[in-house]
Amino acid sequence: MVVKVFISSYQKEFAKEREYLYEELKEDPYFSRNVKLFVFEKDISRTFPANEVFLNEVEESDVYIGLIGQHYGNIYDDGVSATEYEYNTFIAEKHEVYFFVKNCDARDDGSTRFLKRIQEVTKYVTFTTKEELLAAVKDSLQDAIDKRLTRVAYDKQMLYSSSIDDVDEDAVELYFDVLENDSIRGLFGKRDLDKILEYIGAGKIDKNGIFHFNKAGALFFAKDISKFDLEHEVKMVRFNGTERLEIIDKHFTVSSFLKAIKEFDSFFNQNTKMGGIVTGMKRTPIPEYPIKAVREAFLNALAHRDYTLTGDCITFYIYDDRIEIISPGKLPYPMTIADLGVEKNPKHRNKNICKIFQTTEYMEHVGTGINRMRNEMKKSNLPEPEFEDGFYFRVVLRGPNGRLILPKNPSTEDFEKYNLNDRQIDALLKMINEEVQFTYDSYADFHNVSKSTAKRDLNMMFEKKLIRRITVKQTYYFFV
Repeated sequence: MVVKVFISSYQKEFAKEREYLYEELKEDPYFSRNVKLFVFEKDISRTFPANEVFLNEVEESDVYIGLIGQHYGNIYDDGVSATEYEYNTFIAEKHEVYFFVKNCDARDDGSTRFLKRIQEVTKYVTFTTKEELLAAVKDSLQDAIDKRLTRVAYDKQMLYSSSIDDVDEDAVELYFDVLENDSIRGLFGKRDLDKILEYIGAGKIDKNGIFHFNKAGALFFAKDISKFDLEHEVKMVRFNGTERLEIIDKHFTVSSFLKAIKEFDSFFNQNTKMGGIVTGMKRTPIPEYPIKAVREAFLNALAHRDYTLTGDCITFYIYDDRIEIISPGKLPYPMTIADLGVEKNPKHRNKNICKIFQTTEYMEHVGTGINRMRNEMKKSNLPEPEFEDGFYFRVVLRGPNGRLILPKNPSTEDFEKYNLNDRQIDALLKMINEEVQFTYDSYADFHNVSKSTAKRDLNMMFEKKLIRRITVKQTYYFFV
């Protein structure tokens, strides 16, 4: 199958660029085999009326390439230029559009308006020279070929405009630091970096010896991921309260994966509470949320989001009572929420991204992440994670909502800091380990003390935020 491509522009302004694109792509062994390019002036020998020729070609093409420059062009039909008319005709039935905008000092009103219109619905690449234009067009055509001909998975699609010069050495160093695969670790210092990146699945070395990223490799190791037009933004926000209203702190990142994880760790630590228990002279820190569970949810969002959905991002939101991690895209068909942590052969949308992550300490065991999240939340005496599947996949981690987090099966020494008496320690251990609730009366009966003593004991623990209290019909119930 050959991809049919329609080149659309104001012909007078882009005569040299159109000629150059046509000749260079025709002479290129790869693109001449895989692309059928229509440039109107090269088909002037056709006997059909000109307007019928280009409209038929627009409708039959798989890809529309539009060039926008200084001049809008002559008005053709419906009060728009031929270029915009061709664009309208194409998008009425199809959507694979690539625009290339020439850098210039000024544009006429029509060109300015048309550029503003496409900015609202699609991205574009700017260029100055015809050589820059050719390189950008080739990259876009390769993207179209990957999608339509080879049907390569998103994260394996090649970025032929990339090279070893696009590799971020800091990202490679981070990767080395978190490597769990000893055989890969042993390659560093023995093999060239391009060969190591090819080995782990981050790209390929072509027949000329030039390394090119695939999309997974760029998301892990590129200096400037935006250069390759990959959706990868992450928005982190700490809200004041339990609603998405007042913002306390925020951090937006377009960093590569391993750098984004470091930024996530920093944001998480700055915007969650840290409690602690003193045992003798030693203080044991207890975080508001188990970092392993939260990081696992964040990592899953990076690894499994649908990167083909444009104009969207991963969000990491911290509220007073919960954390929400939301990523674009549904679970891969036919998986359902009921399969999470149960499915023996989990489905991965981005197999190549997961393959690279699996060489690191972040994703050592395939298909075990959900159960690790559940176990970490349970160990911290917090509710199990909640999952919602739709156009977005959402994970909710409920927090302690202001109370001290206590681990399961604590020792009596864990409470020395709070100057608790033996009654209070016994009651607290029973609340934690057996999920017992106390009233003033039941506490008094349990310890064979007066009701006033029970009130003093329970109220003191409540004031120290060791336990919580609810009221039902004027009766207080105390629980962890």
